[in-house]
Amino acid sequence: MLTGILRTIILFFVTTVVLRLMGKRQLAQLQPYEVVITLMISDLATQPMGDVEIPLLGGLIAILTLLLMHSLLSLLSFWSIRLRAIICGRPSVLVRNGRICEDELSRLCFDLSDLMEGIRSQGLSGLHETGSVILETNGALSVFPASENRPVTRGEQGLPPQYDGIPLTLILDGKLQERTLALSGKDAGWLRRILQGQGIEQDKDVLIALLNTQGELLIQEKGKSGRLIRVQAMPAGEVRW
Repeated sequence: MLTGILRTIILFFVTTVVLRLMGKRQLAQLQPYEVVITLMISDLATQPMGDVEIPLLGGLIAILTLLLMHSLLSLLSFWSIRLRAIICGRPSVLVRNGRICEDELSRLCFDLSDLMEGIRSQGLSGLHETGSVILETNGALSVFPASENRPVTRGEQGLPPQYDGIPLTLILDGKLQERTLALSGKDAGWLRRILQGQGIEQDKDVLIALLNTQGELLIQEKGKSGRLIRVQAMPAGEVRW
């Protein structure tokens, strides 16, 4: 029994490390060969766990071989566009200029109901609002609205561009995030002065505090009656991260 437990622990950590080395993509974002490799790794890991007669080393070697194959195929698809088309396939246009490409749907055996569902999942009510739909090589649908249904940009309105960056999480579940605070160019004293100005004495009373790229600090207190506070913590022109 102890042997089975040890084998399970070893295979769990090896499989976790191998999948981690394969990248952070979700299952729906995997290329076909990555799905196959992931399924094979899971099968190879479960066999030695269920049968102690199967050599553990053989399963580990097979899993590491699949990791090597994944790395090799990834490099080949990175180096050559032609090989990438063979390994991963090519995107397919399902809707062009608001018209469904019937031949492409038939070739891919792609159901019309699934197409409509994919369009709705992107926030469009139907085909009349759709400009183009592309079926990506990983199976995801990229839906682009028709030009008359696209939101107006700041450039089209003649407004000056805004800095686009990533909001910084300064406090998370009552704990000060020192690394992200340093990215903002501010210190803990600066943040706590703002909190105290809003009647918050301690970091532990804050569920989350986010500083966006316009210098606005969003604070939510803990508890059902916790306040949601917005403060202009710094001028937008001082944002540098």
